[in-house]
Amino acid sequence: MTDEVRIDEVILNQAIALVNVGGECEHRLLYHLISQIAEMGYRWRSEYKITLFNDEAEADFDDEYAHYLDQKAQRRNVVWKGSEEE
Repeated sequence: MTDEVRIDEVILNQAIALVNVGGECEHRLLYHLISQIAEMGYRWRSEYKITLFNDEAEADFDDEYAHYLDQKAQRRNVVWKGSEEE
């Protein structure tokens, strides 16, 4: 099974314009994130994996972080050690 994200290209382009420099809701992080999603869509033949990391922890190399992400995927209310986010 492959996970897939489906996005209307017109709406995606509108969102890019909205958060771009001079846009109504200018936001650097959102601009780059949404632009990267568009680029991934343009390269539609490629397979992608999104790798999250937190400080030095990455699931491929840290079993505790891998377990934490598995719990997050199950919508469990967990907090990564040292995280101020939640």
